[in-house]
Amino acid sequence: MSDAGDTTWIGHAAGQTHTGSGSQNNYNYYYFASERLIRGGADPLRMAVDRRLWLSQRFVPPPGYGEAVRRLEEPGTAVLLSGTPGSGRRTAGVVLLHRMGTRDDPFREVVLDDQGDESAELAEGERVLVDLSSVSEQEFVDAQVMVKSYWDKAERFGGRLVVVLPREREHLLQSDLRQLLVRTGRPDGDEVVARHLFWDGIEVPLPELHQSAFGELLEHSSMGDLQRLSELVVEARSQGGAFAAWAVKAVAALRDRGHEVAQHIAALTDGRQRALLFTAAMLDGAPADVVFRLSTELLMKLGHPEDERPRLDQTDLTERLTEVQVTVSQGRIGFDALAYGSAVRSHFWLYYPDLRAAFGAWVEAAVREAEWLDQIERRKLVRRFAEQALRAGDVYVLTDLVESWAKESRLLPEAMAVLGQGLRDEQSGAAFRVKIYAWSREPRLQPNLVRGLARICADVMAPYHPDQALVRLHQLARREPGRAPRYARESLLELARRDQRLYERLLGRVREGMERGKFGRPDAGIFLQLMDPPASKVRREEVAAGWRGVFTVAAPEEWGPGIAAWLSAARWERDGGERLMGILIEAADGGLDVLSRYYLLACQWAAEPDDELGPTSRTDVAARFCREIDRAQGIEPLDLASAGMNEGRDV
Repeated sequence: MSDAGDTTWIGHAAGQTHTGSGSQNNYNYYYFASERLIRGGADPLRMAVDRRLWLSQRFVPPPGYGEAVRRLEEPGTAVLLSGTPGSGRRTAGVVLLHRMGTRDDPFREVVLDDQGDESAELAEGERVLVDLSSVSEQEFVDAQVMVKSYWDKAERFGGRLVVVLPREREHLLQSDLRQLLVRTGRPDGDEVVARHLFWDGIEVPLPELHQSAFGELLEHSSMGDLQRLSELVVEARSQGGAFAAWAVKAVAALRDRGHEVAQHIAALTDGRQRALLFTAAMLDGAPADVVFRLSTELLMKLGHPEDERPRLDQTDLTERLTEVQVTVSQGRIGFDALAYGSAVRSHFWLYYPDLRAAFGAWVEAAVREAEWLDQIERRKLVRRFAEQALRAGDVYVLTDLVESWAKESRLLPEAMAVLGQGLRDEQSGAAFRVKIYAWSREPRLQPNLVRGLARICADVMAPYHPDQALVRLHQLARREPGRAPRYARESLLELARRDQRLYERLLGRVREGMERGKFGRPDAGIFLQLMDPPASKVRREEVAAGWRGVFTVAAPEEWGPGIAAWLSAARWERDGGERLMGILIEAADGGLDVLSRYYLLACQWAAEPDDELGPTSRTDVAARFCREIDRAQGIEPLDLASAGMNEGRDV
């Protein structure tokens, strides 16, 4: 199978290309356009929905699932799903929530690495997944307070809550949560494999499946291994033959590949051969000459002695590749056996731990300096390096690499590809979210990194952890220099405007920020953009308090255009702008400086050329606003004509 979880940023849009052996997996391609990172034109939230749909199509209900469905049928309910490792308990929780409510109901995955999320309210009908299946015993005990909080919110907002927990932690549940417990078992393995194969275009009768090489694997393997078996069958299909032969190859790849690779590497007595094999594995599917050049670079990084014989006395590249069991087809290298390249990479990373730093330096230099390495091969190398580093738990190796590459605009796509891959990793995703939070609070973060983080938060983090994405984007936006491009603010506003609950949460955060004063001016700027166009579904007092904060921390020259924008919006309001004007008057709180500025702004706005015909004229709106200003000051409204608003204008 091709490497999964890839995130690639490219300079232009292009069609999918299949250049290696095995099945083709189409990844998420990014490109910058008007400083926006577009994921192939697709909405990131829609892609998250599609991922849940993919799981739902291949899902086989385990024992106990029906009871969980029954308990979660009504809004405002909660279920605790308990299962053993490898039984697909998390997938069961995702699918259970996916099939409840409507397709457009919000879906949130709650994690323990950002306790600030707990204070966030739920949207009406929101579905919430809390995965406690891999937390420590103490974390499990502590998390029950959070679980109760979300249970209460689910009841109040008509949401649904599913908590996934390990069977061995059941005894730690508090008594009031035990009533929510539902135990799930292991789905039928043969049905799981058959369902996966069906959706990949391979229909196999269950008797034939049982008689294949899969055998006992169907009864005892984890759901992850069964999915992997199905993927390997799809790869084997490309090599021709019948299902029985595909199954043999898939089982061999899953069971025996590591031992086979270990024997292969042990038989190689020359370091040059091992370097060539490792390079071929890291660039499986690449042109042969690229593999040769990078193999030479690797030997230099490792300080390996040079072969002092004349070049023509040495073997050619074809013979060298054959010696290490690497094949060449149409100029590109590969391995005959399924999943062989992946096993080779894993072996070197696992059994040569002292060389990991050198491997990393080799990859970093290749990406930065090898101009002859094309984009596809460069991203392939980066992806496979990150995969091995994640398996080894080397998170900080990757985050240091992100910081280094982000210093150069041309390497920003590679930096963000690594970051996106880390965020999607089940084991290390939390560590990457913590690191992004730390970055977001740095006072002088490099602009390129801000640019990349802004899109990563909006496109990769937000579909699954929207509140965490909002918090990080807000912190980044607060610290953007005044004259710098507003990458973080643009992404923040984009995220808030597509979800009413997030919009209200951001409004509350900027209002509190203005009250506290430390980030008053940037929060005022964010508020002014949030209010253009005016919010229609937010509590009046919240908006008025926000305007009041703006008047406290920002100069009139900064908030004046916002007042003009509201006057323009008032022309199209059904009530003639009464609601908007009322909020502004309430926000002024009787302050003469603000009310006087209102009056001046209204006069200036009314005198501007009227290039659009609205239901209400500029003059009428301004006159009404001025009357409200006069009333707020306790004086009789003045005649608008006396202020010169009608001078030189057709009324």
